[in-house]
Amino acid sequence: GENNRDGTDNNHSFNHGMEGKTNDPAIVTARRKALRNLLATLLLSAGTPMMTAGDEIGRSQRGNNNAYIHDDELSWLPWDLEEWQRDVFAIARAGIRFRLEHPAIRPRDFGVWGETLDTATQMDWYNASGVSMSIQDWDSPAERTLQYLAASTHEVDGFNRILLIVHGLESEETVTLPRHAGVESYTLLFDSAYDWIEQSDHAPGSTIAMSPTLMKLFRAH
Repeated sequence: GENNRDGTDNNHSFNHGMEGKTNDPAIVTARRKALRNLLATLLLSAGTPMMTAGDEIGRSQRGNNNAYIHDDELSWLPWDLEEWQRDVFAIARAGIRFRLEHPAIRPRDFGVWGETLDTATQMDWYNASGVSMSIQDWDSPAERTLQYLAASTHEVDGFNRILLIVHGLESEETVTLPRHAGVESYTLLFDSAYDWIEQSDHAPGSTIAMSPTLMKLFRAH
């Protein structure tokens, strides 16, 4: 009714090399890794995750950002899932379960520098070399790799720590796991390059290979 003027052209999507549906294996692999990265970014962030119905199964609106006006296959939820969609759904479920089991990533308060709260999370940030982030690191546009170590501080929920590595460059990077007081080992739980991985243990100070645009999640213990 508005002559196609009711959407927006302010799009920030990335097609990974081809617009629309494709069977190109490299593009399909890159898109599904991006999907896993986005799911992990949401489910491992502080605060309450909010998802649009269908995100957990990789539903696509084929680039349409005004789908609320549609009552057709563009906006319907598919119930006959393909195998890759079932894998995405399983990852979403695992991420939600991980949030429930790890209070370190869902603080109830946000403190200020130098303040300790029983209901907050202790957050420590490291660069790719495993060194605490400096002001220069935070200000540098070239620094696209960081490590986030979160530790719960609320005794009722039980103490736990997680380490998340976020690598945002289109090139490979070698990351040194941080040496953190009280941490003797890191157990790899999630790698966004894959649907599923075998858990493995890594010592503080050891190195981890990061392929382009990758996230890895560890339990620190």
